[in-house]
Amino acid sequence: MRKIPLAKPDFDDREVEAVRRVLESGWVVQGPEVEAFEQTIAQMHQVRHCIAVSSGTAALHVGYLAMGIGPGDAVFIPSFAWPSAANMAMIVGARPVFVDVLPRTYNIDPEDLRVRIQQCIEQHWGKPRAVVPVHEFGLAADMDAVLRVAAEYHLDVLEDAACALGASYQGRPVGSFGKLAIFSFHPRKAITTGEGGAIITNDEELAERCRRWRNHGQGFVDGRREFVLPGLNYRLTEIQAAIGRVQLGKFPGILARRRELAAVYLDRLAGCEYITLPEAPPEHTWQTFMVVLDDGLSRVQTMTRLASNGVEAAPGSVSGHRGAVYGEHFGYRSDDLPRSARLHDWGLALPLHSAMTVSDAQHCASILREPDTDR
Repeated sequence: MRKIPLAKPDFDDREVEAVRRVLESGWVVQGPEVEAFEQTIAQMHQVRHCIAVSSGTAALHVGYLAMGIGPGDAVFIPSFAWPSAANMAMIVGARPVFVDVLPRTYNIDPEDLRVRIQQCIEQHWGKPRAVVPVHEFGLAADMDAVLRVAAEYHLDVLEDAACALGASYQGRPVGSFGKLAIFSFHPRKAITTGEGGAIITNDEELAERCRRWRNHGQGFVDGRREFVLPGLNYRLTEIQAAIGRVQLGKFPGILARRRELAAVYLDRLAGCEYITLPEAPPEHTWQTFMVVLDDGLSRVQTMTRLASNGVEAAPGSVSGHRGAVYGEHFGYRSDDLPRSARLHDWGLALPLHSAMTVSDAQHCASILREPDTDR
């Protein structure tokens, strides 16, 4: 029986050769490989600066610090997303305020964003300071609407594009709309450096603060090294950057395959009465293909049935407001933000990676479409 994993990095001898080259050079931390990797990412997204870091979560931490977000501030974050943006808001002393999402894009709902900002003001939760639209699973959020609300309330915008390398919104690359944006290169993403992340921005001063926070707070005053911030060590290694440069060269092919496989899923699962398909605009980059099961269907039993046929599936993501820490600190209940809660309970991620064939995707879809035995 064939086995189809949920995710699989696209590695071959080219990554091995890149690592060998770095090891033979003897320069393994923050050097020319990192600089070249940063330049390529900046060019892809049509921005002036890229700062590579050790993870997407590190990128969020550095971004908040560089923007001066801290105690007394409120940061508005979609609930249905990996909790890194909310966690790092708490780490810097700000209050995360969760916003509900749209049911088929899984992205932040701009109308609910306005409601939550008003609630924050009325309840004195903190100064509304920033919104973090997450481009969930590689689909850009509705940035026109988000930017209108942000302008109305004088909020900064930090784009969480962890899943959305190379994505665009109305022809413009993600990451170029807010004050800064972040990416992740975790193995579940389209390209990977093992762990790794990046920050991009057009603001030179902000970029310099990010570089200092990344690297022990170091700066140079009159040619002398000075520690001007209580900085962190979030540097990306030369080894990771060399792998990342190879991955970036493969990215067009990886993206084309992901879109091809997503099209197979959309075609083969169309009309299936017990699942809801995601929206599929042409600019989607498909880091994950998630369907939403009917309430009467058992997700655990569905995953078990898929696994018995060689198909690995998993819950799509999590809703931050469901996390115990946010209930304890801010009083969130599991049934708050109902659309995010439903996606948390019924979202199902299907295999999607460049090692898959069209036949693999057809097999996954056919198993999911089998007569309903999981109710």
